Amino acid sequence: MKQLAVILMSYWLLACGESVQTNNQLQPSPDSTQFYPTASFFENQMTVLPTMKKNMLVFHTKDGKKDSTQLSIPAFQELVKEFIAKDISDATTKKHYRETIFQDAATNSYTLSYTAVDTTVTVKGMEVLLDEQTNQVKRVFIRSVYRKGNGSIMEQHNWNTAKGFQIIRSFTNEQGYTMNELTEVQWEE
Repeated sequence: MKQLAVILMSYWLLACGESVQTNNQLQPSPDSTQFYPTASFFENQMTVLPTMKKNMLVFHTKDGKKDSTQLSIPAFQELVKEFIAKDISDATTKKHYRETIFQDAATNSYTLSYTAVDTTVTVKGMEVLLDEQTNQVKRVFIRSVYRKGNGSIMEQHNWNTAKGFQIIRSFTNEQGYTMNELTEVQWEE
């Protein structure tokens, strides 16, 4: 019982303590920082994958209804353009982001993480996983939020170099109605 009283008293003292303002706001990366050029990577994938003659399938789920079909090259290219449009590596865009890099021993990857420091930008965050040995892209994750009409759209673009990609959208209108949509593309290894 004494321990509980001490713990509660400690929490109370911490809660009543003086608020200290720190300058912990995320700052953009220095101008000299080179962001990973995701647009170039996706443009390369858009060109190379069709030449490999891999069978590509698209699975589409919207409001619980599922559909699948073989994906044509023009349709594949249109979907990849969504990834290209999310590139943040150019000089005018990168000033709105902070880059952090860490080595992930569990996945044998370097993770390049980009976080928006400006709340008005559409792309809120991006992670690029590079193979430790080859520096080749293994995966890319892009999170976006934007307004459209009377609602907002949250998107998650996921790219797995060896297997395919996903585009996940969640649309919410002002009345609270939410519609979810998943587009998944897979190709043979």
